[in-house]
Amino acid sequence: MSDAKKRILIAEDNRVMSAVLRFNLERAGYDVTVAFSGTQAFQFLQKEQFDLLFTDFQMPGMEGNELCRRVREDSHHAGMSIIMCSAKAFELDIERMQSELGISKVIFKPFSPMVVKQLIHEVFATETLPV
Repeated sequence: MSDAKKRILIAEDNRVMSAVLRFNLERAGYDVTVAFSGTQAFQFLQKEQFDLLFTDFQMPGMEGNELCRRVREDSHHAGMSIIMCSAKAFELDIERMQSELGISKVIFKPFSPMVVKQLIHEVFATETLPV
Protein backbone atom coordinates (compact mmCIF):
# COMPACT_ATOMS: atom_id res chain seq x y z
CA MET A 1 0.00 0.00 0.00
CA SER A 2 1.29 3.46 -0.83
CA ASP A 3 1.79 6.20 1.76
CA ALA A 4 -1.49 7.84 0.71
CA LYS A 5 -4.47 6.83 2.81
CA LYS A 6 -6.97 4.62 1.03
CA ARG A 7 -10.33 6.38 0.69
CA ILE A 8 -13.48 4.49 1.66
CA LEU A 9 -17.06 5.58 1.04
CA ILE A 10 -19.58 4.00 3.41
CA ALA A 11 -23.20 4.05 2.20
CA GLU A 12 -25.24 3.04 5.27
CA ASP A 13 -28.49 4.62 6.46
CA ASN A 14 -28.16 3.26 10.01
CA ARG A 15 -26.34 6.13 11.72
CA VAL A 16 -25.09 4.05 14.65
CA MET A 17 -23.66 1.37 12.35
CA SER A 18 -22.05 3.94 10.05
CA ALA A 19 -20.47 5.73 13.04
CA VAL A 20 -19.05 2.46 14.41
CA LEU A 21 -17.65 1.53 10.99
CA ARG A 22 -16.18 5.00 10.47
CA PHE A 23 -14.52 4.96 13.90
CA ASN A 24 -12.94 1.53 13.39
CA LEU A 25 -11.80 2.18 9.82
CA GLU A 26 -10.31 5.58 10.65
CA ARG A 27 -8.41 3.95 13.54
CA ALA A 28 -7.10 1.44 10.98
CA GLY A 29 -5.68 4.33 8.94
CA TYR A 30 -8.32 4.83 6.26
CA ASP A 31 -9.87 8.11 5.10
CA VAL A 32 -13.62 7.52 5.51
CA THR A 33 -16.64 9.39 4.13
CA VAL A 34 -20.17 8.40 5.13
CA ALA A 35 -23.33 8.74 3.05
CA PHE A 36 -26.72 8.00 4.61
CA SER A 37 -28.46 7.02 1.37
CA GLY A 38 -27.57 5.57 -2.00
CA THR A 39 -28.42 8.90 -3.60
CA GLN A 40 -26.04 10.79 -1.31
CA ALA A 41 -23.31 8.18 -1.94
CA PHE A 42 -23.70 8.61 -5.69
CA GLN A 43 -23.42 12.39 -5.28
CA PHE A 44 -20.12 11.94 -3.38
CA LEU A 45 -18.88 9.62 -6.13
CA GLN A 46 -19.59 12.26 -8.77
CA LYS A 47 -17.37 14.77 -6.94
CA GLU A 48 -14.61 12.67 -5.36
CA GLN A 49 -12.45 9.61 -5.99
CA PHE A 50 -12.61 6.62 -3.63
CA ASP A 51 -10.71 3.34 -3.46
CA LEU A 52 -13.56 1.27 -2.04
CA LEU A 53 -17.32 1.46 -1.60
CA PHE A 54 -18.89 -0.28 1.39
CA THR A 55 -22.63 -0.21 0.80
CA ASP A 56 -25.75 -1.55 2.43
CA PHE A 57 -28.17 -3.32 0.10
CA GLN A 58 -31.34 -1.71 1.46
CA MET A 59 -31.25 2.09 1.70
CA PRO A 60 -33.56 5.04 1.09
CA GLY A 61 -33.35 6.93 -2.18
CA MET A 62 -31.31 4.41 -4.12
CA GLU A 63 -30.70 0.83 -3.04
CA GLY A 64 -27.22 -0.66 -2.94
CA ASN A 65 -27.59 -2.75 -6.09
CA GLU A 66 -28.62 0.31 -8.12
CA LEU A 67 -25.73 2.30 -6.61
CA CYS A 68 -23.33 -0.50 -7.63
CA ARG A 69 -24.79 -0.60 -11.14
CA ARG A 70 -24.24 3.15 -11.55
CA VAL A 71 -20.70 2.88 -10.17
CA ARG A 72 -19.86 0.23 -12.77
CA GLU A 73 -21.30 2.39 -15.56
CA ASP A 74 -19.13 5.37 -14.54
CA SER A 75 -15.68 5.17 -16.15
CA HIS A 76 -14.08 7.01 -13.20
CA HIS A 77 -15.19 4.34 -10.70
CA ALA A 78 -15.71 1.25 -12.85
CA GLY A 79 -12.75 -0.56 -11.28
CA MET A 80 -13.41 0.49 -7.67
CA SER A 81 -13.71 -2.33 -5.14
CA ILE A 82 -17.15 -2.83 -3.61
CA ILE A 83 -18.21 -4.63 -0.44
CA MET A 84 -21.95 -5.01 0.08
CA CYS A 85 -23.68 -5.75 3.36
CA SER A 86 -27.25 -6.88 3.84
CA ALA A 87 -29.69 -8.21 6.40
CA LYS A 88 -31.32 -10.26 3.61
CA ALA A 89 -28.93 -13.23 3.60
CA PHE A 90 -31.41 -15.70 2.15
CA GLU A 91 -33.11 -13.36 -0.32
CA LEU A 92 -30.14 -12.25 -2.43
CA ASP A 93 -28.55 -14.03 -5.37
CA ILE A 94 -24.97 -13.38 -4.28
CA GLU A 95 -23.26 -15.05 -7.26
CA ARG A 96 -25.34 -13.07 -9.75
CA MET A 97 -24.68 -9.81 -7.91
CA GLN A 98 -20.95 -10.50 -7.77
CA SER A 99 -20.72 -11.32 -11.47
CA GLU A 100 -23.10 -8.60 -12.76
CA LEU A 101 -22.04 -5.80 -10.42
CA GLY A 102 -18.42 -6.74 -9.75
CA ILE A 103 -18.87 -6.88 -5.99
CA SER A 104 -15.69 -8.05 -4.26
CA LYS A 105 -17.30 -9.34 -1.06
CA VAL A 106 -20.75 -9.67 0.50
CA ILE A 107 -21.24 -9.66 4.27
CA PHE A 108 -24.44 -10.23 6.21
CA LYS A 109 -25.79 -8.34 9.22
CA PRO A 110 -25.20 -8.54 12.06
CA PHE A 111 -21.43 -8.38 11.66
CA SER A 112 -18.46 -7.21 13.66
CA PRO A 113 -16.71 -4.01 12.56
CA MET A 114 -13.48 -5.98 12.99
CA VAL A 115 -14.66 -8.46 10.34
CA VAL A 116 -15.36 -5.55 7.99
CA LYS A 117 -11.91 -4.13 8.64
CA GLN A 118 -10.36 -7.53 7.84
CA LEU A 119 -12.40 -7.86 4.62
CA ILE A 120 -11.26 -4.42 3.50
CA HIS A 121 -7.62 -5.30 4.23
CA GLU A 122 -8.08 -8.47 2.14
CA VAL A 123 -9.67 -6.60 -0.77
CA PHE A 124 -6.88 -4.01 -0.83
CA ALA A 125 -4.21 -6.74 -0.52
CA THR A 126 -5.58 -8.63 -3.54
CA GLU A 127 -5.67 -5.37 -5.55
CA THR A 128 -1.97 -4.79 -5.07
CA LEU A 129 -0.73 -8.31 -5.82
CA PRO A 130 1.43 -8.48 -8.94
CA VAL A 131 -0.16 -10.18 -11.94
